[in-house]
Amino acid sequence: MTTIDRSKFMGGSVAAIAAAQAVPASAQSTDFGHTHPPIVPENDPAITTRHLTLTSPDATISAYVAMPKNIKPTTPGIVMTAHIWGVDAQYRDLARRFAKLGYIAIAPGIFDRSNPPNGDGVSDTAVMAGAVTALYAGNKMNGDLQAGKAWIRTQSPRGKVGLYGNCMGGGIALQALVGNTDYDAAAVLYGYVRADRKTTEPPPDGAFDWAPKVSAAVIGFYAGLDASIAIPDVQAAYAKIAGPHDVVVYPDGKHGFLDDTRPSYNGPDAVDAFGKMTAWYGKYLTTT
Repeated sequence: MTTIDRSKFMGGSVAAIAAAQAVPASAQSTDFGHTHPPIVPENDPAITTRHLTLTSPDATISAYVAMPKNIKPTTPGIVMTAHIWGVDAQYRDLARRFAKLGYIAIAPGIFDRSNPPNGDGVSDTAVMAGAVTALYAGNKMNGDLQAGKAWIRTQSPRGKVGLYGNCMGGGIALQALVGNTDYDAAAVLYGYVRADRKTTEPPPDGAFDWAPKVSAAVIGFYAGLDASIAIPDVQAAYAKIAGPHDVVVYPDGKHGFLDDTRPSYNGPDAVDAFGKMTAWYGKYLTTT
């Protein structure tokens, strides 16, 4: 497990943080932590985006896709597991950032069965409470993610496919990795590791007996000041993962530190996590 010393980042401006992520000039002057212009706009000439429908085992759901303009049969993909705000503006922007790095990114609308509210710019989780309850009651998420992977296969039949998820989506991503070889790698940010956090996150065994059934390469990013997740639990769970694994803990970070559109954002931690995450994907999703 890695613990990051944030002191070496202190004093950096938001502009410097954005520049470190190689973002456009329009974003370099933006104060992250609230709604702002996208880091990668929809009309970026290097990518293409689209809204489409996916056929899940029990329903037709929406999905947002961002991918490079030029793809090959081996272009890697990332299935993005929606966080509590759904496939909101920040998630769509993140998908485009992945696309700029050469990935086919797809974010299935896992909340669609309950006609959820729009999560763009929302910071009160109570707004999404009904949709979250319906999501876990239905427990159809794995099928939705599989539908996303199947769509990636229509574009890149031989590319490796990974998972991404943060917060609620991180727990769902871990659950989706258990007992199968459908995904080659995953990045989980502040995702729950205990079943008592939600009824289906991950399978219900407090000793983390689900972890040895995970064969994908998994990297986790967690916050030392996250009151909802105990770091010792994270350490115990990830230590049992069968595939390659690593955990990075930011001592001064709070839950949601990667979300640049909300007050939980922590620039230094977000920059570091995004760099390590994309390096992990580069290592385990590259086809040689």
